[in-house]
Amino acid sequence: MYAILTPDSELRKVIETGTQAASNLCWACGTCDNECPINLASNRLSPRKIVRMASMGLLDELLSIPEIWYCLTCQRCLDVCPNGVKPAEVIRFIREESLRRQIVKWETLQDYEKLFGRFQRVRWHATVRCIQGELDAVTDDQWYAWLDTPVELPGTKITPKASADRTVYFRQMADSNITLCLTCSECTNCCPVFHERSVFDPQATIRMVNLGLTEELLHSPSIWLCIDCGRCSKACTQTVKARELIGRLRQMAIDGGYVSPRLPYQLKKAEKLLYPRLLDEIDACFGFSSGRILLSDIA
Repeated sequence: MYAILTPDSELRKVIETGTQAASNLCWACGTCDNECPINLASNRLSPRKIVRMASMGLLDELLSIPEIWYCLTCQRCLDVCPNGVKPAEVIRFIREESLRRQIVKWETLQDYEKLFGRFQRVRWHATVRCIQGELDAVTDDQWYAWLDTPVELPGTKITPKASADRTVYFRQMADSNITLCLTCSECTNCCPVFHERSVFDPQATIRMVNLGLTEELLHSPSIWLCIDCGRCSKACTQTVKARELIGRLRQMAIDGGYVSPRLPYQLKKAEKLLYPRLLDEIDACFGFSSGRILLSDIA
């Protein structure tokens, strides 16, 4: 049964004023949907749908759908839109409006953020399994064990090897600028998947390369947790390119035989197992029912 939706021009102005997202420029091409990592893995988050709802002034409906909490805030939808529409800004505004109206309690938001942090542990453990072989399924016991099992930092003493060949290679690469890193943590603070340094931290990756610890990184599952959104590179005032650095580390790991060339494919396959379960956990966290507004209802 189709939902009955009534456009509201006044609320459309409210949303646009609060977001500056240029929702009216959307021509529904679907480029954002094809770039969204959550949508690619689960088919349950459509930035295009959210923008269409915003352009129709459907504020109350946006406040009621679970999709606004599925977003990773990677902002890849912003980068690819040919018209400069900003779906992530609409999502940010609706989340803030949910808090302002007390539709979502502060305690619930804290639980949600903790869930995202624990989910990165799941991704780390799943990556280890993919490196070791195939990950064809995730049982309930595995899922909750991985959520609750912190990743321990190595307890060994670190000895800098600044003259190592690979460190010299990275320092000479003009597209990474790693020697300019001030360890200010801008990259870490904007990274959508950073929650625990032992799991993934772009700043720690840069520091390890600068200290000559490339070998340790090539053995680490952490370099495969980057979602390639580039927010770290855009945020860095020193023009350090953490995304490009991590991309080169990954290629070195494949070329050097540290991981199988099939690993990127295996990780994409694992995402289709993990992200839907994350979204189910988010639904439970916010108490959402299974009823959803479909894109066909507003197209």
